Amino acid sequence: MTASIQEFQQAGNRIFLQVAAIYLLMFACILVVSNSEVDGNLTFVLLSLVGWVVIGWCQFALFNALHEGLHMRFGNPHREFPAWLLTAFPLGFDEAYRSFHLAHHKYFGDPVRDPDYANYANFPKTRGEFISRLLLNLCGWRALRQFFDIRRGLGNEERVNPAERYLPIRLLLTQGLILALFSLTVGWFYYLWLWLIPLLTVAKFFTSTRTFCEHASPDNLAVIRTITGTFAGEKILGVFCFHYHAEHHRHVAIPCNRLAAAHAALQVLLYSNSEPGQPRYELFQQGYFRLLGNWYKDLPQRGV
Repeated sequence: MTASIQEFQQAGNRIFLQVAAIYLLMFACILVVSNSEVDGNLTFVLLSLVGWVVIGWCQFALFNALHEGLHMRFGNPHREFPAWLLTAFPLGFDEAYRSFHLAHHKYFGDPVRDPDYANYANFPKTRGEFISRLLLNLCGWRALRQFFDIRRGLGNEERVNPAERYLPIRLLLTQGLILALFSLTVGWFYYLWLWLIPLLTVAKFFTSTRTFCEHASPDNLAVIRTITGTFAGEKILGVFCFHYHAEHHRHVAIPCNRLAAAHAALQVLLYSNSEPGQPRYELFQQGYFRLLGNWYKDLPQRGV
């Protein structure tokens, strides 16, 4: 088994082209919205709504690309600083997030030590709670709370460098550079309107919804779930092969470009796993949206 796993550990450089394509899509969207008249213009409002969704999804996709950097798989060989510069700093993350994320892997399912536990625990009891849970991520507060949790080192008790508790200057410089680019091109207003708003709302909605699908369960037992079956779901919520989530958790050294091959080779062994102390792995083959729909339909209208 060790030898077969090693076959899937070769990262690729295609991730740089993928990240470049994401930025190009965001730039195009920003240009379209910013070239519309602002004052009392319904077209501007509608374009802004579409822009928030598209840009928020792009920011979510960059977050998934950041995940490759967290596991030292950003390119071949791994390129540390470009990973932070292209994905983490623009989204408001820094080196502190690596220990935050690795705590999720190490303490998965632990209500106290898994920093992502709140994103998939306490499965909703009614349809109203289900919808509310998803939509609350659009309010912006949960994104801000995660930011400050990382700053406080929540879930990162093993961190060895006390300086990581403070916001690195590079993060501020990157945000200043993005603000300057907006100011010199379309105007500083659009940094708030087309960067921060989707980052705090739509991007967080996509991230939390994906995490909920991959780890939540109606029986409130933590699960690690691979979700396949639909092209749209895999490209929208599972971008950068996040939908092969069980394979990733079981073998974190496998980069995103090799997870599909690993899934084909290892799924029989992975999903028949019954070793004591191992997480519960599941395979759902009808897509993210069908999974959410099934959960919603199975819930009662009102609580008992």
